[in-house]
Amino acid sequence: NSGTVALIGVEGGITDGESKNNPLPIPIFGGQSAGGYSVSRAIRKATQIDHIKAIVLYVDSPGGSALASEIIWREVTRAKTMKPVVAVMGDVAASGGYYVSCAANRILAAPATITGSIGVFMLHLSNAELWDKLGFTTETIKMAQHSDFYSPDRRLTPSEKENVNRSVEHIYQTFKKRVADGRNLSAEQVENVAKGRVWTGLRAFDHGLVDEIGTVFDGLR
Repeated sequence: NSGTVALIGVEGGITDGESKNNPLPIPIFGGQSAGGYSVSRAIRKATQIDHIKAIVLYVDSPGGSALASEIIWREVTRAKTMKPVVAVMGDVAASGGYYVSCAANRILAAPATITGSIGVFMLHLSNAELWDKLGFTTETIKMAQHSDFYSPDRRLTPSEKENVNRSVEHIYQTFKKRVADGRNLSAEQVENVAKGRVWTGLRAFDHGLVDEIGTVFDGLR
């Protein structure tokens, strides 16, 4: 049947909230970002327009927020019950970029696309050593033991590090299950390509992580 294909971009780092485009060349904060709310809203709108017969998700992202990736993943999962969803990978669709792709009905990647990176990491910035060298001291008044968990003014305690490790492991296990369910792979097959390893599009095709080698033009056919 004739109809319109919706092309929705997931470009730049995947972030919480709305998509942004900061033209300033500032590391981490500069450039384009794909906001979980913005992308999921666009996908939902495409499912509600009758003359749109299919959705192409163009993913060119190194990943980012686990929460935002999950929000987009859930919207892709919902959308494909109503219309075909095809994920097309650009230069890179790794970590969160692969997370949001794996629920699509079909995945296309270019031969040199960097994809996979099925893994999770979390950063905690600590200025404690810098403050020590500069002779600065900080004093924190808090209501509970871990109220200042995210404060950059001190190092994490051993118990806090253990909590972070548990959180990272939980997200990692969820990520692997999303891949296994979306790609119809066993847990063992996913484990063999996970652990943060990255693949070219050709290798990802060999491992069952993508369905076809192609470009966005092939995805729009």
